[in-house]
Amino acid sequence: MAVTKRKVSGGSRSLQRFEQTANLLTVVQTCRFQGRSVMDFFEQALMAVAGHLPEAPSLIPSPHT
Repeated sequence: MAVTKRKVSGGSRSLQRFEQTANLLTVVQTCRFQGRSVMDFFEQALMAVAGHLPEAPSLIPSPHT
């Protein structure tokens, strides 16, 4: 997916943009690996930033007890 994204977007023209793209793709891949909805994760993160949720979602899995 990361290679396809870079080819479609024309690549990264700056180090900052490269790092942003890498971070976003890492979140997407981690959500998929964990079987989580990517859209739900980003929705919760944006709602937390806007102050509508008490805390942002975490990509660190919670331990099963």
